[in-house]
This record gives sequence, C-alpha cells and structure tokens, in this order.
Amino acid sequence: MAHNFKQIFGEAKEHLTKPKRAKTLERYGRIWKSFNQSGLSVLEYIDYVALTTPGQFVLVRSAAIHGLWKLIIQKFRSAYRKMTDGLKQASADDLTEVAGVRQVIDQLRNRKPPKAAFTRKGQSKRACIGKLPDDWQQRLADNTITAALPAVLVSLLSGCRPEELGMGVTVSVVDDQRLSICINGAKTTETNGQPWRKLTYDIALSPLAGQLWRIASRKGGVLQAKREPRTLHANMAAASKKAGLPPICAYIARHYLASQLKHLWSDTKDAIAMALGHASTATQKRYGSRQQGRKGAMAIVKVEAARPVRTPERPHPRPTRTHEPVQGDGVGTLIEIDYTPLSVD
Repeated sequence: MAHNFKQIFGEAKEHLTKPKRAKTLERYGRIWKSFNQSGLSVLEYIDYVALTTPGQFVLVRSAAIHGLWKLIIQKFRSAYRKMTDGLKQASADDLTEVAGVRQVIDQLRNRKPPKAAFTRKGQSKRACIGKLPDDWQQRLADNTITAALPAVLVSLLSGCRPEELGMGVTVSVVDDQRLSICINGAKTTETNGQPWRKLTYDIALSPLAGQLWRIASRKGGVLQAKREPRTLHANMAAASKKAGLPPICAYIARHYLASQLKHLWSDTKDAIAMALGHASTATQKRYGSRQQGRKGAMAIVKVEAARPVRTPERPHPRPTRTHEPVQGDGVGTLIEIDYTPLSVD
C-alpha cells in the first residue's frame, strides 16, 4: 500500500507545533514513560486503562497520540540519516514503521471512551442550568470532600475559570460580615480580559459565603484556594453524583452565576463583565441568560477589576494605572452594588 509520507510528516509537525501548556507536556511525558515501562503495546495499554482507570482514558489517549507523533518525527529523521549514509533498506524499514505508527494513531482516535471517562464534551452547559434544583449548590457543597471544599465553594460563589483556580485564588475575611475573593485572570491579553478582579460578599446573603468565611477564619483570615482543573472537575462530578444531581463542572457554576447576575443586575452590565473577568460587555452574552436566573439574594456587594469595561458607547476606555494582581486594595475600576435582595417565594 502506497503512503503519502509528505502528508504524514505535515500532520506530525502540525500536531506538535500546536501550543500546549508546560504542565500538559510534562504529564504527557510521564504517561509516555509508563507506556515504555509497561511492556505492553500502546493499544494494549489503552485498553488496560479503559478497564482499570476509565477516568484517565482521555488523558492517556491524548498522551499516547502526542508521543506517537513525536516518534514519527524521530523515524523520519532516522530514515533521512540512513538514506544519506547509503543504507537504503534501513531507511525503507524506518518509513514502514512510520506508516504503522500512523495507523495506530487512527485506531486510537477511533477508540470510544468508556462510560466513566472524564471528558469535557457533552451537552451545552447553559442548557444544563434549567435542570438543576434550587438547592443544587448547597447539595453539591455538602457532598464535596473536605480537601476540595474551599476550591468548590470559590467556584460556586465566583464562577471563576478552572484555570484560575489552578493558579490559586486568595480568599480573605474582610470583617465579621464580609468576605473577599481575589482572582488572577487566566484569559488575558494586552486589551482583553481582566488581569485581576476582586469580589466582596455579604455572608448574611449566602450560606455558601458564610461557609467559606468560616473556613478562611480558621486559617487566620486568609486562605489560598488552589486545585488543578482536572482534579476540580473530578471532585465536582463525584460530589454531584453522590448528591443525586446531574453531572456538574466548574463551567456550569460559571454559567449559573452569569444567569443570576443578568437576572438581578440587568442594569449594571459593567459590573457583570468585571465579575466574570471580562473587559467588554459583549463577551457576557456567551454565558447564561436572564431568563434562567432565579429569585433570591445576590451576595456580591462590591466588584473591583484591573480594567474599565468596554461598551458600545465607550469602546476605548482610558487604561488604568496598574494591572498587577490584586493583594488587598488594588488600583483599578471599582463598582459598589446598591442592591436590595429579592424575597424568595
């Protein structure tokens, strides 16, 4: 069978040049080392993972595909060196291996994840909100393991991105009635996103805020909540299953917060954008909807962020003096929320 080696080489280069985080590449390297030490073929190892640790299937498969593309590049270089040395048969053998490895990649891609596999693919997070009971947040918190509870509470209260929790979020006790959550933004450029934002809560308006306030108080008034995104997703999925809820992840919490903000703060789009870590009011339309918001109290009473928010009327606001991560009182844009809670029916 004829193989288009030029196309295979192009595919390998395209895959390996895609930007990946250093932690992801380090994890792929550890998994690839496990392949080599197992004595199994790649396909046998993947089948073993599917049976024994299905939650790791997608990650291990991605690591295998990445490692195989690297192997293809190595074989191409080896074939070139052997050809220049006049070893035509040895060079042809390397190219035959390239074709075989490429077939294995296709087989891996066609492997369906087991039912218990962790994957971000699925139905819309926004669509999931309407299926959740009113007390879903408290039930999720009640069934979360102790080690993950601070990170899960931060996710539920602030709607922060999993990557932001992976970097670490600072929780501070302001006084006996207020709590603040300081977040360093994950998706930022010179003009987009908020490099930092700070949300202040009235703990009387939220049992979850009160619970986080008590945890931070026991830590001396300052708590660093940190959780790797994949671990956080697994913790929330396990807690939701234990609580008898549909599968819940951090992005559902983010969409839910956006819906509540749009429902209760419909006339303060600047504050909504800042709370979600956006530098433009246009971005928030991707998250939640006003119709999905529910009656009740919003515990956020103050929002601070590094940058003023762009609006259709103000497309080029003046930049703030500093975009440094907030540690206490940062220089940036401040919005105080004059908010009267709606009564719960």
